[in-house]
Amino acid sequence: MNTSLLTQLSPPDSARRWIGLSAILGAVLAMAELPLYFVVPSCPAAECGVDTGSLMPDEVILVRTLCNFLALTMFLVFMSGVRFVIGRADARYEWFGALAGTAGVAWTIVDMVAKGLEGGTAIRTVAWIDPTRSVPTYLLYGSISHLLLLVFALAFGFGVLRSGALPRWVGWTAFVIAALHLAAVPSMFAGYDSSQFYAANGWGAVASFNGTTALWLAAVGIAVLARKAPSAAESSPAAASATGPRPDTASRPDPAATPSLDLA
Repeated sequence: MNTSLLTQLSPPDSARRWIGLSAILGAVLAMAELPLYFVVPSCPAAECGVDTGSLMPDEVILVRTLCNFLALTMFLVFMSGVRFVIGRADARYEWFGALAGTAGVAWTIVDMVAKGLEGGTAIRTVAWIDPTRSVPTYLLYGSISHLLLLVFALAFGFGVLRSGALPRWVGWTAFVIAALHLAAVPSMFAGYDSSQFYAANGWGAVASFNGTTALWLAAVGIAVLARKAPSAAESSPAAASATGPRPDTASRPDPAATPSLDLA
């Protein structure tokens, strides 16, 4: 097997630590954000109206938005390293890592834009609002994000299982995450009452499913940290050639050892 491509796809061991730690830190920040959605008790649509929802102070919205920005930034760092995690194990499946990483980075950007619009509306509006209802970004952090995470989980799970980059439970549980987000894609047809479990902005289809994904990403980050990186002798072509003669030169005679005829 040609190891030159594998060597190019192998970042230093410090990069592997950054990839794993970023997933863990992203999950911690996401879990810190999640309770802020329930600081104000949910108000049923029959009492408050679907458009009004549960009004909350701007400070709560902005702190929640900041936590979301930080969490998604950490997940972006992790997603950018997915290609290398899979490619360094088996370069043949590097494309699946690239696909997973691209979909994951796209998810972080789309979700960050959605939460940025919520935070911006809270800054601009004098009265208290419920941004999960009054700001129409449901499809950005809802069905669109679910589709992107579906692609990420499928490509990542397949790449892990085929390359052996991480323990097999990572690959199989990735398919479970993919199934969750596949089930949440049609929530765009279920209205925008955030007090409902299954809605475009529902606490189940969005908050619960994304929270589950964040916890799973933390577990993946731990697996990345625990995975032993290949040694330089295993991945370096120079080190491999130093262990023995090249096949095309193994049978070549040594000119110094070949007797010559003295015709003088």
